[in-house]
Amino acid sequence: MTSERRKSILILCATLLVGVLIGLLVPGFFHKYEGRRHGRSGRDMGNDRKKEWFASTIYKIVKPDSAQVKQIKPITDWATQKIEAIEVSSNSQMSAVLDSVKSQLKPILTDEQQQRLIEFHTKAQGRWKDRGDNKR
Repeated sequence: MTSERRKSILILCATLLVGVLIGLLVPGFFHKYEGRRHGRSGRDMGNDRKKEWFASTIYKIVKPDSAQVKQIKPITDWATQKIEAIEVSSNSQMSAVLDSVKSQLKPILTDEQQQRLIEFHTKAQGRWKDRGDNKR
């Protein structure tokens, strides 16, 4: 095999590999960009968006006719409200557990470790409380 032929094969393989990597990375980039453009990540969907997502998921799975859609809508609205209430309650309970862990660990940890724990707790509690307060 000549060196030119080897070089051509290597360039072809490298081009194929780069193409595959770009093909894998580009959709993820655009998905993240779309979420940032709307000012939220996938986890922090707005209330209306959650309702739409839940209802559309049910509709995709069940594939109802027009009469069934009218009957399914109140059910999906009710379920979304119940799920939100569970999420708010769960976030409140998680915050209480973290408060308890923090107080139990206080006598054991050094000042530096306590500071790191407080920073973690503040971030987590902010996420849970913000999401819970926005839904009330």
